[in-house]
Amino acid sequence: MIAWYKFDDEKNIGADSSGNGFDAVPAGDNAPVIKDVDGRKAVVISGDGKVANSYIKLPENILKGVSDDDGLCISFWMNLSKGENVWERLFDFGHSTMGPYFFLTRNLRASCFSGADLLADPGKGFAEHTWIHVAVVVHGTKNGTLSSAGPQVYVDGELIADGLISQTSSGNYRRLREWFAGLKEDGKYVNNFIGRSQFDADPDANVALSDFRIYDSALSEGDIVDIVCESISKKDILEMVCEKYLTAPDKIITENIELPTSYMGGKVNVVWKSEDEAVLSSDGKVGDFEKAKYMKLSAMLSFDDEKKTIEYMVTVVPKTEVPYELTIHADREKVKISDTLYGLFYEDINNAADGGIYAELVNNRSFEAFTYNTYDPSSGENGKSTGRNHTPLAFWFGDTDKVTPKCEGGLNEHLGITKPDTSEYYVIAKSGAVLYNRGFCDTTAALSMYLKKDEKYDFSIWAKSTDNVAKIKIALVDEEDVLVSDEKELAGISDTWKKFGEDEKIVLTAKKTGYAQLRLAFEGEISIDMVSLMPENVWGAGDESTSATAHANYIGNKNYRLRRDLVEAMRDLHPKFLRFPGGCISEGSFIWENVYDWKDSVDDIEYRKENFNVWGYMMTMGLGYMEYFQLAEDLGASPLPVMACGVLCQARSDYANPAGGSLQEKYIKNFTDLIDFAISTDCKNNEWAALRKKMGHEKPFDMHLLGVGNENWGEEFFASFEEFKHAIDEHMEKNYPGYDLTIISTVGAQADDDAYKFGWRYLSGNLKDKGAVIAFTDGNESFDKEVEWYKYQKHYMETVADEHYYRSNAYLYENADRYDYYYRAYNTDGTIDDSNSSKVFVGEYASSDKNTLAGAVAEAAVMTGFENNSDVVRLAATAPLFNKVLSDGAYRWTPDAIWFDNDSVWYTPNYYVQQMFAKYIGDRAVDTSFKMYDKDEKKQLIPHGGVSVSVTEADVLLQKIEITSNADGSVLFSQDFANELNEKISLIPGSENYEKQADGILFKATDKAANGIYIYDDSWTDYKINVTAKRISGNGGLFVGAGLTDISEKNKNVVEYAVSMHGYLTGVRVFKDGSEGYRMGDYSSSELAGNLRECNFEPLQDGKQYVFTVNYGCGDAKGLKMYYTDEAGNKSIVLDYKLNAYNRVVFNSVTRDEKNIYAKLVNKDNVAKKVSVKLDAYKKVASAEVVMLTADKELAGVANVNTKEKEYVVPVKYQTAVNNQTAEILLPANSVAVVVF
Repeated sequence: MIAWYKFDDEKNIGADSSGNGFDAVPAGDNAPVIKDVDGRKAVVISGDGKVANSYIKLPENILKGVSDDDGLCISFWMNLSKGENVWERLFDFGHSTMGPYFFLTRNLRASCFSGADLLADPGKGFAEHTWIHVAVVVHGTKNGTLSSAGPQVYVDGELIADGLISQTSSGNYRRLREWFAGLKEDGKYVNNFIGRSQFDADPDANVALSDFRIYDSALSEGDIVDIVCESISKKDILEMVCEKYLTAPDKIITENIELPTSYMGGKVNVVWKSEDEAVLSSDGKVGDFEKAKYMKLSAMLSFDDEKKTIEYMVTVVPKTEVPYELTIHADREKVKISDTLYGLFYEDINNAADGGIYAELVNNRSFEAFTYNTYDPSSGENGKSTGRNHTPLAFWFGDTDKVTPKCEGGLNEHLGITKPDTSEYYVIAKSGAVLYNRGFCDTTAALSMYLKKDEKYDFSIWAKSTDNVAKIKIALVDEEDVLVSDEKELAGISDTWKKFGEDEKIVLTAKKTGYAQLRLAFEGEISIDMVSLMPENVWGAGDESTSATAHANYIGNKNYRLRRDLVEAMRDLHPKFLRFPGGCISEGSFIWENVYDWKDSVDDIEYRKENFNVWGYMMTMGLGYMEYFQLAEDLGASPLPVMACGVLCQARSDYANPAGGSLQEKYIKNFTDLIDFAISTDCKNNEWAALRKKMGHEKPFDMHLLGVGNENWGEEFFASFEEFKHAIDEHMEKNYPGYDLTIISTVGAQADDDAYKFGWRYLSGNLKDKGAVIAFTDGNESFDKEVEWYKYQKHYMETVADEHYYRSNAYLYENADRYDYYYRAYNTDGTIDDSNSSKVFVGEYASSDKNTLAGAVAEAAVMTGFENNSDVVRLAATAPLFNKVLSDGAYRWTPDAIWFDNDSVWYTPNYYVQQMFAKYIGDRAVDTSFKMYDKDEKKQLIPHGGVSVSVTEADVLLQKIEITSNADGSVLFSQDFANELNEKISLIPGSENYEKQADGILFKATDKAANGIYIYDDSWTDYKINVTAKRISGNGGLFVGAGLTDISEKNKNVVEYAVSMHGYLTGVRVFKDGSEGYRMGDYSSSELAGNLRECNFEPLQDGKQYVFTVNYGCGDAKGLKMYYTDEAGNKSIVLDYKLNAYNRVVFNSVTRDEKNIYAKLVNKDNVAKKVSVKLDAYKKVASAEVVMLTADKELAGVANVNTKEKEYVVPVKYQTAVNNQTAEILLPANSVAVVVF
């Protein structure tokens, strides 16, 4: 053991109990302290979103004793508080932001960094306010002799993230050895922290830690389990296993099930006992029987002499019976499907553009490669650049010592380009020099130009020379410098810049298939620039059967050269829109010069100003706005450009002030000029329409969507958005009256966080203040300006709000009903008032799984919610789209839909889900009904259940309750609380501190979950509740619940009208099996459902009587209304939502058009399910096509399961019979199906 921090001594917080003297020091303005946290002594680190605010400093070189032979392990107990950022560090050992380092985030993402990240990442968040044991193990290679080594993460003794690296992964295996070697070097690991990051962008942690141990060996799973068992009792271990690991069997069992027999490395044993062995045996085997049986299945856990029994009630169904029924009511339209529902978000991330879809093979063709001198928060509030650090010979090899970079007398001067940093650099090669370009290689510098035998490659170059015999020999060669193409000689080079290969083509033909490099051999001293090699076999080079415009775009724009297989991958997703170019790159980071300016990306490539990508590489702008527009056109997709709204990327640059003055005017003009570029027909008088025509596209583009900002939030964004939106509206009204242009607004980077709530409050016109004083910058100086909210319009609900969420599978499963609770405004005839209703673009979303089948299934589940709520969800796009696999194993973001390298492309399970949902969709969603077993009887799944009334933060006098049927007006239940209580009334578990009074029952404030009563009746459906009550005192209010089927805190099922929650919130809470979907996720600060969750509060007055009404059904069992009325008859804001019974058994959505019905069925569970799909009010059908996506159970959680070598998860099509308008569909475990009738 290297060090042992027990964190139990208030007087000596950082004492090392190992005896090695590695005492640590608490640091920061809010230095950590020792407290009792949920029964355990611990150090409490309270970063509170700040940097260097609360952390523990460990001695330098504390890991010096760690070796590649023995590895290391860090073990501790943690209790997370509310997080501010997923990158909060639990620990971080290292040197600086440049590495090396070894860190663990609050999401238990472990990274060993030495030039590249070596990761073990569980890809999910962990529960707050509960003790969890964590162990990070890094196995050594034993001097390269082990077949695999690397990091692993354990939680409570169970392996949850495996980052072991195979010896065959030579690049990363070598890096791991280098990382271990670095631990021993003096001066390398000098900044070692608990609770703090090497990066100032990452705030300190919010966490309590206990029993923090550092070992100089890689502990085994058994060793880790022993540590877990050291500090908690056997009883607590059994409780932990029951709560965290023992998974309840499905409530409906149709096939043999696997029942676990042990946990904690075999220390905890489980014995199962069945109530009826003939129906379901104690080892999980389903017997032969005729009728479904509701029965008990018990799990008896033991740890030595400590025992605990858990009982489950399950329904076991005969193998011959179909337990689930979905009826499709084809004549009942539920909602129209947005004609732009599914599209693509193309972002230049993961090398998606240069070296990706843009077909150019020469890396740094222009010699303009650079990084910014200032690219961090030191740019200050004005976001000022301090210039570029040019590396003109980056990615060029060979006789670079015989080459001189120059920035005077270049193409910029020759072409009259006055824009700074545009075509300034070129190189002068001496006679006899030989230069090589290997293409878009990574740190391994491996050959990366992939050639196909007999295919042709067009070469071009700008050159000049004063030498009369100047020549360049051009060829493609292999690693050994052997020709793999013909060799061409370029002569006739004069002392004036000339582009060769344009008027007279220079074509190289590949002699073999494989990787190569471009060789340039110089005779005479020659200046060169813009060296290009383009494959001839690109998208649109000939007529494309699937695109009427591709070939014309290819001919019209000589730079429209896109890699065919990647465009086809996009095409086959059937997109209805294309969002571009980002993402974070559109906004710019740290400095204003980094903003993606669309004007820098158009015209001939020589006129394009290159930029640096926040994801760590150059952008040539070869793939620019013209090419994006043409790509969208070829795909049949509406173009959706997204541009900076005068605010730098706030995730990185929130310290910088928004653009004001002339800088704001510049970015506003970027929007209005782009509109002209896209849609103006005046090619004679409009500068930008003329440029579009010059680039080969006289006809305007079909642009009807425009993104104003990306992942922006707060007052600085609101102040900017108002001006930008107003200027765009005025420009449209003046120049394009009546033209339909929809603005995409933004509500921050993370659904359900503070920025999201504040953003919707702003868009809906609900900001309470009239304005604010905002600091702006013109790029040089900052100044304050008073701004007025809603100066131009009352609200911005006519825009479509862009929401983003990268979340766990559990989050996605609990949020398929997310948009049921979004605000809808209605006209007097009951139709949607579109301009005032909520409209959403789910612009970025994905499961945080790493391209697993399970993650794809979770995405499919939430997508059924998009379709069922397409009146709200107008557009949706998973993200990111592309990931280039580099030979050094580095990547910047996963999951990604499409993976590729320099020669191949392959698809993830997530890709196939997107394809299935976009291809098989109608123009309207139709109503369905679903039946499943409830105990031993098959019943229709509808909203139903009892009622609850409770308080938390207030003293409330409960006076009366009446529950009436919406069907016939009959009184289902009535109670005057001044009288004797009906026997159906029960106290909510844990209720206390209440008293009977003459006019009711006074329930007093409590710090527990709730204090109140409930009435359970499983048969109640479609009813109205009226509760008469007075708040006597306190800051809170009342909770009225409907649809109650479980009152226990762990499994609570109810919809609650929350009135005056905390004294400032009124809205709806939705409990599903104990979970509230909007509370889940690392950034969530939400306590209510719906987008306007913080816009409905109206204060209660103490001592006044109110009637609180919940209409649970609204007469058709599909509506939910909530409001209250005071003594004078004044009604509060009416909350009006959809009401659906949540179906996580088989998530589904059904759409239709004039030709077909498309039923989408999602089985998230690890057991197969038979579903009977019935057609009601539809034409006679004899067969149906089924498209099924699934794989073997053991593959469900495998990260990056589809590989270049083999795709294990692919959709399969087959025909199935339809008898009596019914098809029986077997949904395998972890499956997504589309049934086409």
